[in-house]
Amino acid sequence: MTEAYWYRRKHMRLDDGCNNNLNSSMSNETKNEAKWKCPGDTSIVEPEVMVDLGVSMLDDETSCESLKRSQSQGCSVSPSSLVSSRHAAMDEKENLYRGTKYEKGKLERLEQDSHVLMDDSTRISNSLDNESGYASRIKGESCDEKQLEQFNTSSSNLDFNGLDQFYLFRRKKRASIMGEDKFSKLSDEMILMILKWLPKKCLVRSMLVCKRWCQIARDEALWTRLDLGGKVLGQGTLGHILPRGVQILRLAQAELADPAFSPGSEVLSDTYTSKLQYLDLSMAVISTDGLANLLSKCRLLKKLSLEKCTLNERICRAISQNKDITVLNLTMCEGIDFQCIRHIVSLNNLNSVNMSWCSLSAKSITLLCQSLPGSITRLNISGCRKSMTDDDVKDIVANCPDLVELDLSDCTLLTINAINSFLNLHQLEHLSLSRCYGIPLSSSYAKLTQMASLRYLDIFGLMTDAGLRSFQANCNSTEINKFLFSSVARPTVGVRRTSIWALRVRD
Repeated sequence: MTEAYWYRRKHMRLDDGCNNNLNSSMSNETKNEAKWKCPGDTSIVEPEVMVDLGVSMLDDETSCESLKRSQSQGCSVSPSSLVSSRHAAMDEKENLYRGTKYEKGKLERLEQDSHVLMDDSTRISNSLDNESGYASRIKGESCDEKQLEQFNTSSSNLDFNGLDQFYLFRRKKRASIMGEDKFSKLSDEMILMILKWLPKKCLVRSMLVCKRWCQIARDEALWTRLDLGGKVLGQGTLGHILPRGVQILRLAQAELADPAFSPGSEVLSDTYTSKLQYLDLSMAVISTDGLANLLSKCRLLKKLSLEKCTLNERICRAISQNKDITVLNLTMCEGIDFQCIRHIVSLNNLNSVNMSWCSLSAKSITLLCQSLPGSITRLNISGCRKSMTDDDVKDIVANCPDLVELDLSDCTLLTINAINSFLNLHQLEHLSLSRCYGIPLSSSYAKLTQMASLRYLDIFGLMTDAGLRSFQANCNSTEINKFLFSSVARPTVGVRRTSIWALRVRD
C-alpha cells in the first residue's frame, strides 16, 4: 500500500540532474559517466524517495538500458553538452564575421554574447538542480535559446545598418554663401552720403559691420545734432559723444551718471576742446562736478540753458570762458551768489538773459543791474519779491537802452517810479508786470499804453475780468495779457519739442 502511494504521487524522468543531487560529492567527469542501476524503469523513480528509504540504484544492465532508452527519447539534457554546442555556434559566427570590414566591432559583440551564453548556461544548470518543474524548465531553456539566436541576428543586422548609415548619411558642413560686396566698390564719401540718411540708432548699429564702416560712421558730418532728451546716460557716455563733433546737443530732462567722462577718455586731455555750440540741459539730473567738468571743455558755446540746475562758482567760471554766448537761460537755478554774478556779467555779447526765480539776494541784484552789458535786448529777472527796487530798474534802463522785452513780474517792491523809468525804453515791445502789487492801477498802466513801441502788456493778477475789458477798450494797439509764460532765452517754446532755439535736433 505504501509502495503504491509513493509510486503514484509524482512522476518524473530521471536524468543526470538527479545524479547531481544524489552524488554531489563526485567530480564532474565522474558525474557525467556514472550510471545508476535499477531493476525497473528508472524514468518513473524519484530520487528523494529512494534517499528517504535509504537505498540507491545499482549499476546493472537493466538500469543502463532504461537510462539509454530515456535519453534516446530526447527527454534528458546535459548542461555540458549544451555549453559545448553553444561554443561551437559561436566559433561558426566568429568564422563567419571574420575578414569583413566590421571585424573588430563584431568580435567585441561576440565576446559579449559569449558572456551572456555562459550566464544562461549557468542559470539553466542551477534550474536543473531544483527537482520540481523540470519539464517546464527544459522547455523554457529551449525558448531562451531561440530568443538569444533571434537577438543575435537582429543585433547584427542593426549594427551593419547603423554603420552603413553613419558612413552614408554623414552630415556635411553647409557651404557659406558669399555674395558680392557692393559697398567695396564705393568710396568713403559715397558711403558717407548714404549713412547720412540713417537715424542715430541705425547709425550706431552700422558701426558694428566692419572697421571701415565704424570709421566712416564716426564722421563729424553725421553727428552735427543729437537729441538725448529724457534719456538715462551711464558713466562716461558723454566721453564717447563729444569727440564725434556734436554741435547741437539736447539733454533736457536727461539723467547723467557720474563720472561724466571715464578715466583715460579723450575729453579729459588738456588740449581737448568740445565743438558744442548749442547745449540744452534744462531740468537735467546732473551733479555739480559733472556739470563743471562738461562746461570746462566748452569754449564755443553760443546758447546755453541750465534751467533748474544747481550751480556754483566753478560752473559760472566755466560759463564765462565762452565769450560768444548770446543766450543764457538760468531760470530757477540754485546756488547763484555774488561771485557767480561777477562771472556772468563778464559776458559782453549777451542779448537774451533769463534769471527769473533764482532767489538772488539784494546785493546780487544790485550788482547784476549795474553790470548788465548794453547788448542785452531781452531780459527776465522776475520773482525778486524782496530784492528788486526802483533804483535797480533805473540801472537796468540806463545800461540796456535797447531792451525789446522785459519781464519784472512778482517784484512787489516796485512803485510808480518804475513806470516812469520804463517810458525811457523807446524800443520796448513786450513788458510784463504781473502781480506787481506796489504799482497803482489808476494812471500808471495808462501811461504805458501810450508808448508807441509797446505791443504787449501782461498784468496778470491785478484786475478783474470786467476791469480788463474796460482797460483793453481804452488801449490803442497794445494787447493785454497775451502771454501767460515768458519765452526769454528758453530753448523750446510751445509745441516745438524737436528743436532748440529754432534749430532741429531730431533726425
